[in-house]
Amino acid sequence: MSDRKTGLGGVDARPESTPAVTIQAVAAAAGVSKTTVSHVLSGNRPVSAETRRRVEKVMDELGFSPNFFAQALNRNRSNTIALIAQDITNPFYPSLARGLQSAVSSQNQVVMLFDAGAGEGALTQAFVTDAIQRRADGVVIAVSDVDDDIARLREAGIPVVAVGAGASTLPIDWVTADDERIAADAVMHLHLLGHRRIATITGPLGHTPGKPRHLGYRRAMHDLDLPVAADMVEHGEWTRESGFDAMTRLMSRPDRPTAVFCGNDMMAIGALDAAQRQGLAVPEDVAIIGVDDIEAAALVRPALTTVRIPAEEIGRAAGELLLHRIAEGMTTTHRHVLVQHTLQTRESA
Repeated sequence: MSDRKTGLGGVDARPESTPAVTIQAVAAAAGVSKTTVSHVLSGNRPVSAETRRRVEKVMDELGFSPNFFAQALNRNRSNTIALIAQDITNPFYPSLARGLQSAVSSQNQVVMLFDAGAGEGALTQAFVTDAIQRRADGVVIAVSDVDDDIARLREAGIPVVAVGAGASTLPIDWVTADDERIAADAVMHLHLLGHRRIATITGPLGHTPGKPRHLGYRRAMHDLDLPVAADMVEHGEWTRESGFDAMTRLMSRPDRPTAVFCGNDMMAIGALDAAQRQGLAVPEDVAIIGVDDIEAAALVRPALTTVRIPAEEIGRAAGELLLHRIAEGMTTTHRHVLVQHTLQTRESA
């Protein structure tokens, strides 16, 4: 019988494929039933410590890898939580994911992270379809205006928790910060520093949290009897680049603002870049304040004053709500959690 050859003319030394080790093989080698091996894998039924050690030793010796997908089908559980986030290039969302994972890991759940980018509907729809097909045990939605997708998840019997006020009009659990109050507190801080010409760089106004933060800015300005001129409002896209462009426009006007409230830290850092590019001193010529307190806020120079929203705490709260919902089913009263924000005063305002 001739040797198999490689494309280079040598003998192919690759081993023949080895069949996967089955539960039956583990059971036979350990001297127990398949049911006992299944109980050791699932942890759902008591098994004596001695038997567990013997089965686990055999699994290790045979190189047994459990088929978790098959187990999910049998148990109708996947031990998987899906997180659909707005834009994972924004450091807020990885922090939220970390908090979510810390909350659900105690129940042996893992988190799948889906990046919806700028919140494109087609991507979110595809991710929801994938979560349903994978039999996710629950989904955390950190994207706004997705009621149709949330309804699909609920129809599939998958619990959902939304992140952000107004993220959904459906009766579901949600976690949020007070976005209107966040903006108002930022404006009040700037006013207490002596500023009257306070501009804003908003996020997209068609989505949460852009709309409520802009509304909070306008209400605070009204309450302080400060004018809101059309040329004091610029719109961004939550990104550093959009903050830079919006700040460039603001600072090019003859009657430019002395302070700017930015809807998030990424835009605020872009605004800081733009001010310095134009030779302006921060905060002497213009004060800048952001929202979120991402790690970079303390690293830029001057360090960014911001309103801190505890992203990890939001993630943990969402995870805890989701675990409750998975355990209780879809019929119990829905819960709403409001997390507290704090002003982090640094050098920029």
